[in-house]
Amino acid sequence: MREPEFKVVDPRRRFLLWFVPPLAVFVFGLVVLLVSGHITGPFRSVTVVRALFASKRDFFQDEQVKRILMARGYQVHVTPIGSRDLADKPDLDSYHFVFPSGHVANEHVKTRRAGKHVVPYRPFFTPVVLATFREYAEALKQAGVATPHDSSEKPLYYNLDMAKLKELADVGKRWNELGLTNGNRVIVQSPDPCKAYSGATLVGFFATAFGDEPPQTVEAAEKLAREVKPYVDAQGQAGEDMAPKYFVPEGRTHAVIAVIYEHQYIAYQLRQKSIDTERVLLYPTKQHQSTPELISFTPEGDRIGELMMNDPELRRRAVELGFHSLSWNGESADDFGTYIADRGLPEPPAGEAGRVQLPKAELFERMLDVVGDCR
Repeated sequence: MREPEFKVVDPRRRFLLWFVPPLAVFVFGLVVLLVSGHITGPFRSVTVVRALFASKRDFFQDEQVKRILMARGYQVHVTPIGSRDLADKPDLDSYHFVFPSGHVANEHVKTRRAGKHVVPYRPFFTPVVLATFREYAEALKQAGVATPHDSSEKPLYYNLDMAKLKELADVGKRWNELGLTNGNRVIVQSPDPCKAYSGATLVGFFATAFGDEPPQTVEAAEKLAREVKPYVDAQGQAGEDMAPKYFVPEGRTHAVIAVIYEHQYIAYQLRQKSIDTERVLLYPTKQHQSTPELISFTPEGDRIGELMMNDPELRRRAVELGFHSLSWNGESADDFGTYIADRGLPEPPAGEAGRVQLPKAELFERMLDVVGDCR
């Protein structure tokens, strides 16, 4: 019988056998994080920038946009507010920049900032559109109010004659009279024109049904506003942003025709596994493009504006979120159409029709006061 053998194991070797594999995994993961830039984030100096946002706040609330800005050393603190309330807010000086949605608020802010630091940036635009569902668009087509933008079997975009839509409203036409089962009147639903720029744009759309020339005096603006008011009042109590109601599965029960921004529709379609052919857009033959201005009050705000105009990742993300990007000279780039076409979505007819000629800012504000009983 052999004598039992006793082996002495070096405890340092046993420790290494247990420790080296986890250490290797840790080192590999650390290298990956360092290369990607994620682990250095907490050690960077991060500048917090305070801003007031209207409807385009969804851009800065996007997680990818947040990460890109954080990688550049900035965190934008978003305070949501309607464009008109934004323009009238008494403590504008406490923010680094503001981002209203349309020209009326833009001009009002710049007027209030006269003599102070104010630098505007225009990184992108998005048309204001009327969103509906295919059967309603086809009913309007049969009524001679809408025409498909192209000859495809299921077009996503239709051109809308606001004067003929007004005629349907004048006689109190109901959807069941146009061949549908819905017994409600043919109306358009929008946010409150006193608070939201998209709601204010609906006033401009209906104003075109009374003539192409915008009013030039306060008296003419008030007269036109009184003519437009019944068509806006027909929806009853105006709500907030209409897009969340329109895009839910039961959207038809909330809003048959809803005023939204084109970028909201494009971003929705790009998120789908396949194109939703039941949701379509109506483009008034007199279009209106919302060109929001990032209006900076400070050097920190300037830096965010410059990043919006120059940073390739931010500009690419804007297109992915449905916006038409703009260059420094105000011209639109062709990356929008290329990007959505590559994903099977036809390019919308933005800019192909005429433009709504809105009145001067002070006259349009007076129209909104009359239509929306704002003050």
